[in-house]
Amino acid sequence: MEGVDDVFETHLTGISRKGGRLYLARPDAEEPIVVSARYLRPLTSRSEIVFLDEKRQEMVTVRDLDALTGAERQLVEKALRERYHLSIITRVEDVDIRMGTRYWRVETDRGRRWFAVREPGKNVAWLGDNQLVLRDTAGNRFEIPDLAALDPRSRRLVRRSL
Repeated sequence: MEGVDDVFETHLTGISRKGGRLYLARPDAEEPIVVSARYLRPLTSRSEIVFLDEKRQEMVTVRDLDALTGAERQLVEKALRERYHLSIITRVEDVDIRMGTRYWRVETDRGRRWFAVREPGKNVAWLGDNQLVLRDTAGNRFEIPDLAALDPRSRRLVRRSL
């Protein structure tokens, strides 16, 4: 299977979900093991993931999510969304800058949100020319997948605040 480390092909037979937990079936184990899925590089790559067991030991690395079957990929993507709580910003209503902290009021794919970002140099990651991820003071992440796709006022507010 292309995009998956050798350990995946030899040790992994399937991914399932039961009772809100993700399980990894392995031919060398009688029972599927409980795993968590994490991005290998959370801020720079959304295609590479790693599966960790309950002791946080790496079980499998998947270099490309496309290497998973449709059903397994959906299970893994759901687990990743739950873990990272990444909201997509669709519109920026306002950004108020006070004493170095940016107070954002935005519309997201999960509804209206208000959050604060301190130290943009540390808490704003540009993933490309037009894609960025903001981390608020509570550790939540908000993504703007394509700055150019936002309305002109939203783009202006983002550029002014960063």
